[in-house]
Amino acid sequence: MGETVEIKEGKYTPLLRQCFVTASVAINIVGHGCVIGFPAILIPSLRKSDSHIHLTRSEESWIASVVGFALIVGNFIITLILDNIGRKKSHILTIFPNLAGWFLFLLVNNFPGLMAARFLQGIAMGMLGPLGSIIIGEMTDPKSRGVFLTSVSLSLTLGVLSSHALGTCFTWQISALLCSLVTFISLCLIIFTPESPSWLLSKGRYDEAREGFFWLRGKNAKTEHELERMITSQKMTRKASITGQKDTVKANLKNYFRYLSEAGKKPEFVKPVVIMVFLYIMFQFAGINVISSYATDILAELLDSEANSNFLMVALDIERLICNLIAIYLMKTLKRRTLLFSTTIICILAYISKGSYVYAKQAGILTYDSQWIPITLIGIYMFSLTVGVSSIPFALSGELFPLDYRGLGGGVSYLALSLNFFIAVKCFPVLSSAIGLSFTYFLYAGIVTICMVVVWIMLPETKDKTLQEIEDRFRGYTAEDVKSSQPLNAANGGGEMMRRCSSHILY
Repeated sequence: MGETVEIKEGKYTPLLRQCFVTASVAINIVGHGCVIGFPAILIPSLRKSDSHIHLTRSEESWIASVVGFALIVGNFIITLILDNIGRKKSHILTIFPNLAGWFLFLLVNNFPGLMAARFLQGIAMGMLGPLGSIIIGEMTDPKSRGVFLTSVSLSLTLGVLSSHALGTCFTWQISALLCSLVTFISLCLIIFTPESPSWLLSKGRYDEAREGFFWLRGKNAKTEHELERMITSQKMTRKASITGQKDTVKANLKNYFRYLSEAGKKPEFVKPVVIMVFLYIMFQFAGINVISSYATDILAELLDSEANSNFLMVALDIERLICNLIAIYLMKTLKRRTLLFSTTIICILAYISKGSYVYAKQAGILTYDSQWIPITLIGIYMFSLTVGVSSIPFALSGELFPLDYRGLGGGVSYLALSLNFFIAVKCFPVLSSAIGLSFTYFLYAGIVTICMVVVWIMLPETKDKTLQEIEDRFRGYTAEDVKSSQPLNAANGGGEMMRRCSSHILY
């Protein structure tokens, strides 16, 4: 009877608990989406004659792009602390720079003050970037993990939509205050979330990890087997590890550099890093943050009508939200590779089509013109971005990295996202002025194409795979290796389980 109760609880309650953990991350990311979309309402407001702050065009581009530069700082911070203090404490620390940035907006009256506020928010985004997907990936069921990870891009969309919608109704100061409430709500949720069982395992806290894992996933034969494989792998890794044997600063520093050196030699670390670097470059130059930051300017140039820009900006955000909901269904039904590459090809074609339209229009060689042509092209482009190009990278970032290097791998690869956020957003208005909007689109399409080819060659399918199975795949750990590493007799209980043979994990 007791066993029946456990299975029933595992069928319902664990899913709700995973939803709660995901919600704590998702609402925090909504706040970061507000940060990304905020320049689209801030910059036009500052251009008005009655504004108490006036910026040059160069300063405007810095306001939009400095977040990308600050991401590097936040990325560096989270890489150092993530594996040391745990997922929950790290998550809490991402809240305070973002809140400080929103409140600073209410106090400043000059360009340096605005830059400081955006820089603080960029630090928070850099910290949460790799962390959010790691938390969701570690604490959700493999069957539902793709859906939960899609909430990252969905939450960004909600945040961008919220800031754009607020900007059409309120002043940018009131919008900043309302956006700060989202971040505060996420803090309230994070406080009541548990620590990641995977992180507890990596620290040898097996009893706490068992309790947390079964609380999240339910207790049945399948989850018990998955947990035992994770524990076995971690015990073997810890036996081969020198981490924690000495406490002196010099010894710890030496061990850390050895840890970095060893990581660079292991395919289960190097291959995911390379994949994620190219995915993040592709993601940024696909233009999701460019259009979020410069939506009104881009629409005005494409449509030659500033009157409809604000309305169309919100309309695109609503389309993006609907497409994100579609992406959740597609993530559940389609393979990761199928969804990623089909939408990327559509994105490239949409880029080329938009560039060709602008070029033909400026050259006066269009035989037929209508506002519905660019609107349709932008709609197709936004569909491709939202359904696959922007959702898949965040899902994969929570799946690809091995447990021992999850913090380091997420940090190193997210550096590419940070740098290219800055480059893509900062350079877009400069390139548009220098070579024209059409050739800027062609250039970005070329970069996306190169990245897609590299990812096509290297990326394995991860749908419905456990994190341990994905790690084994990159390591070159075959089915025979899995069999040989299983215990001879797990049913007798008590004491240490005997193993069939030594594993090649003991490098």
